[in-house]
Amino acid sequence: MSTNTPFTLAADIGGTNTRVALLDGTVLRAETVTRYENAKSESLEEILRHYVTARDAKPDAVSLALAGPVENGAGRLTNLDWAIDTASACKATGGADAFLLNDLQAQGHALPFLSPDALTCVQTGETGASDAPCLMIGIGTGLNVAPVHRIAGHTYVPAAEAGHISFSAHDDALSTFERDLDARLGHVAAEDIMSGRGLERAYRHVTDQELAASKIMALCGTGDQDADVAAGLLIRALGHFSGDMALAHLPTGGIFLVGGVARALLPYMAQHGFQTCFADKGRFSDFMSQFAIHVVQDDYAALIGAASYAQECIGPR
Repeated sequence: MSTNTPFTLAADIGGTNTRVALLDGTVLRAETVTRYENAKSESLEEILRHYVTARDAKPDAVSLALAGPVENGAGRLTNLDWAIDTASACKATGGADAFLLNDLQAQGHALPFLSPDALTCVQTGETGASDAPCLMIGIGTGLNVAPVHRIAGHTYVPAAEAGHISFSAHDDALSTFERDLDARLGHVAAEDIMSGRGLERAYRHVTDQELAASKIMALCGTGDQDADVAAGLLIRALGHFSGDMALAHLPTGGIFLVGGVARALLPYMAQHGFQTCFADKGRFSDFMSQFAIHVVQDDYAALIGAASYAQECIGPR
C-alpha cells in the first residue's frame, strides 16, 4: 500500500440496497460499483464476502457508510434489522482495516472531491473561505443533518440525529398537516414530514389515499394537482428547516442537500418558494442570502466519502 492511497472497498448501506465499490484512495473505479438488494442477503458480511470473491479483491481498507447511528465501531440500520461492526467487516474482507461512519457523515467527507457538475445551484450565496464550515442535509427515507469542518487539512463531520427534533409548522397548511400527523403518530418529528415517508403522508393528507413516494413524484411530473400540493408541503417545510439549521451552524462554505428525495424535489423548489421559506427569519432575512445552497447530484458521493474517511484514519505509514 502506498503512503497516501490505500486500496479501499467502500460500501454505502441503505435500508433497501447496499452499493459496494473499489477505490484507489478517493478515486472511484466506476466499473466496480455493484448494487445488492438487502432483502436477498442474510447480512452485510454475506455481501462483502460475495463481493471480494467475485472481484478477487484484497483491499487494504474497508469503509462502511451506514444509514443509522454509529458508536464505537458498531451500528444498526434504522430501517432494517442488521447490526454492523468493524470486526465483522474486517473478517469478511480478509483482514482489511475496517472503518464505519454514518452515511451522511460520508457525504460530508466527499465534499472536497465533488466536481462542479455534481452540484445544482439552488441559491448562489457568497463565496466562503476554502476551509469555511459546510452543512449537509440528507433527505431520503429519513432526514438528517451533518456539519462539515476542515481542520488542519482534515475533514471533521460530527454525527447528529437532527431528523428527530420536533417539527415546527410555519404556515396554516403545514399546521393542519402537523395536527393530522400528531393525531396519527403522537409526536411529529422533522423527518416525519421531510422524507420519502413524509411525502407519502402528505399525499394521504391531501387525498386520503395511499401511494408510494416514487409514484407521487411521477404524478408531479404530469402536473397532477394533488401530488403538487403534497410536494409543496415538503418543500416549504424543508425551506424553513434548512434556514433554522443554517442559523444553528453558520455554514458559510455552503449548504448541500443530498439524497433521492432532495433530487426529486429540486425541479419544484422554486415554484413552491423554497428560498422564500429559507429566508423567512424576520430581521435576519437579509442575512440568509449569504448561504449558497446546492443539491448534490453525484449518486456515488457516499462511497467516495467513506474512502476518504478511511484514508484520513489510516494516515501516513
